[in-house]
Order: sequence, then structure tokens, then C-alpha cells
Amino acid sequence: MNNEINRRDFLKYGIGGVATIVVGSKIPGFLTSEAHAAVQTLNVTITDAMKGMVTDNAINPAKCYFWVYKMTADGIDIPADCPGPNIIATLGDTVSLSITNGLDEPHAFHVPGMFDSGPINPGQTVTRSFTANLSGAHLYYDNLNSPVNRVMGLHGALIVMPKSPKSGHKFTPYDNPTPHVQAIYDAFGSTAHWPGLAWEEGDPLTNTPPFRQYVWLTHQASPNLFEEVGGLPAGVIYDPQQFMNAFLRDPFSPDPNTNRIPQFFTINGQCGHFCHNNCYITPSGRVGEPVVVHILNAGLWTHSMHLHANHMYVTSVNDVVQTNPIWVDVFTVHPMDKVDYTIPFMRPPDLPNVRGIGRPDTPLTSLNGRPVWPPTEEFDVFMPAPGQDLGRDLNGNIIDLTQRQSPLCYPMHDHSEPSQTAQGGNYNCGLISGIYFVGDRNTAGWMDFPMEEDFRMMYGTGIDRGCQHTDWSARPSRHE
Repeated sequence: MNNEINRRDFLKYGIGGVATIVVGSKIPGFLTSEAHAAVQTLNVTITDAMKGMVTDNAINPAKCYFWVYKMTADGIDIPADCPGPNIIATLGDTVSLSITNGLDEPHAFHVPGMFDSGPINPGQTVTRSFTANLSGAHLYYDNLNSPVNRVMGLHGALIVMPKSPKSGHKFTPYDNPTPHVQAIYDAFGSTAHWPGLAWEEGDPLTNTPPFRQYVWLTHQASPNLFEEVGGLPAGVIYDPQQFMNAFLRDPFSPDPNTNRIPQFFTINGQCGHFCHNNCYITPSGRVGEPVVVHILNAGLWTHSMHLHANHMYVTSVNDVVQTNPIWVDVFTVHPMDKVDYTIPFMRPPDLPNVRGIGRPDTPLTSLNGRPVWPPTEEFDVFMPAPGQDLGRDLNGNIIDLTQRQSPLCYPMHDHSEPSQTAQGGNYNCGLISGIYFVGDRNTAGWMDFPMEEDFRMMYGTGIDRGCQHTDWSARPSRHE
């Protein structure tokens, strides 16, 4: 095994908590602080790694063996991980790759409709290039011995940005949006229905980036099966049907070491706390700051990604921009599917206003006679109550466990319940995320919601997408 992945050491930049590499040109304003920009050639090594998973600690060591795409960008080594780094290109850019196979069997690098390296033998290096010819989110992966090589960890996300919007219209994530999808993006930031910012608009005053987007690359990992595949003698190829039968149909056992069904369900290689408390994965923003979420399913499990607080438009399914985008709160994502959620970041729809739930107009009042928006009642809720004695340190001082119920945090979870566990039983340690409302830019003078220190630290460390680096401590409170 060539690499050891410590989950806490993964790079804290890029879309989705995954290292992000920009190749070729960039559209103005997008990823202006990106760490690896305008890379000419990506050096890719196909290798292996052992990764600490969500419950990996001294009491319960939980590691999983993977095959991985390890990359170097302009001489900067990007730590090996599953999935591989996000690759960002603009429509028409040339992506150049130098790929070395460091494993014992043939492997490949494949992007459907754009690029196929063909089999790369052990020890062989191939240098190829391709044109990013279709905007949107794409999966790059090893298409040999399908689905074994891909599910073992050889996959990642390629995002192709459109070069320009349609004439007379605003940007969408697509080259040729349908009239209804274009109408949604044209409405953002310019209509009474969707006040705030357009998708392409940022705001330096609120440290809000333009082109707000996230990647949810879903995957499932089986430590026992992956170790079995990795332990085969050099040149021996694991039978794909045997792999699928073991992965999906091994009989359940209370002993996690005796079956080969998946034990970890991940988004961007993270699960549990490392998903839903990660602002690179969990959409975070103010009312009036719409985002797009690119969902890619690299595994063998069907997911139904259910978002609370907002319904979303399903604007693209498997590279087909939708003629009539549906407005839902859950949508099924099958293995190898690619689905885009366009989330308007409207006021949470359980908050009633005069014209209806979630609308940006005069709020109704709660049972206590206070306006339901801004949600000042929620701001005043602390769990546990301040001053409650729930434990003391070695010096006898009360340990303050108080947590304010602000900003507003709503869950995203998979309606396939087993995916929300780890190792067959640790609930809320699986595939789960959320949506955070940290303010409302449509309130007069704009408003940031109060934050506890731990949330502020989590939210304030990013440089490009969701983790705006707002200096919350330096700004006077707007919520009084």
C-alpha cells in the first residue's frame, strides 16, 4: 500500500472538500482564489491507499483500502484520496493528462463522450489530451473490468463551465439551456419571486462568490471486499459478477468482519459529521443566493437525496437539460446517474408569509405574536440551557455545552435508510448533509444570523465556494 490517508489532513480547499484543480482558461470571477489554476498538464498516478473512515479512532479503528487517482498539478503534490480531485475546465479547453499505472493490473481513465485512455498496463505511462466539449458535471473513472475498478475508488468529478451565457440572458451551468431552465436562472436576482443575486453574481460586501455550486459525489465502501480485491496476486482480475454479488447480496452478519456488503456511505469521500458539518459539502448561504448541486453516483447503490427547507428544481439529468424541470424535495439517483439540483435559497417554506410559505414578503406572526421571519425565536433557543451543569473539568469548573440553535440548519438525507449508517449500525455516520441559512440578503441592510464559535470556525475557513471567509467577529451584529 503506497499511501495512508488521514481524514483530518485532507485539503481544505476546493469544491466539496476535495482538492480542486483548474485547467485551461477560467471564466471571470469563478474560483478567483483557487489554489491550482491554469494547470497545463495533470500528472496522474493510479495507485492504492489505506483511508481512515468516519469512525476511525483509538477505540474503533475503521480503515478501508482503495485504488485511487493521485495527481500532481504544476509540481504540487495532491494527497491521494478517494474520490480523486475535482477537475474544473471551461467549455472548449484542452485537458492534458500524463497517466502512470502503478498497480498490478491494467487500468484506465475515462470520461464518457470526451476521453478514453484505453488500457494502461502496469508500469506504463500514457500522455493524452482531450477537449472539454460539454458543460456540466461529469464522472471520470476507470471503465475497465466494470464496475470493479470504479467502485474500488478510481473515480472523480470533472466540472465543465460554460464559456458565456446565451445572448441576452444570464448564465446557467449549461451550454444550451432549455427555455424553462433559462427562465429560472434569468429570474434569480431580478424578480419579486426570487429577489437577491443571480447565480453568476457575487457580492464582495458579503464575501459571496459568484457561480455558487457544490459537488455531491456519492460512493459506498466495503473494507472486507476491497481488501480481498487488493490482496489478489499480481495480474489476477477479480470477476465483476462475483464482486457485485458480494457487494450487494452477501448475507447480513452482526460481525462486520464476515460479510462484504458496504459499511460506509460517503459524499466526496466523507460521511457523518465530516459531511454535514462541512460547508464545502453542505450548501451554506443567505436567502437570495441560489446554488447548483451536481450529484454524481459512482457506486452501486441507488440514492434518493431528500432536502429539507427548500424544494429544488431538477435542471439536468444525465446531461439532458430538462425541458420541464420538476420542483421537488427528493429525487432518485441511480448508479452512474448525474443529476443537478438548482436550489433557490428561498426562505424556508415552513415559514409562512402573506403570499404563502417561503415567499419574500410580509411575514405572519407566530403563536407568541412575534414575526416568524427573521426567526428571532430560534435565535433565542439554546440547548442545553445556559448555565446548566452537565459536567465539570478536572478543576471543578462547569463545562459549557451550550449551543445556540442558529444559524438555521436543515438536513439533507438519503431516503435509502441504510446509507445513513456506518459499519451497519452507527446512525448519522453515513451519507448525510444539509442546508444552512446564515442570513437574509433581502432584509433591509442585509442580515447575518448569530453564530456560535464552533460554527463560525467551520464556516469561515474557505476560499472559494460555500465557505465564505467572512470576518464575522469584525462586523457589528445585524440581528438585533
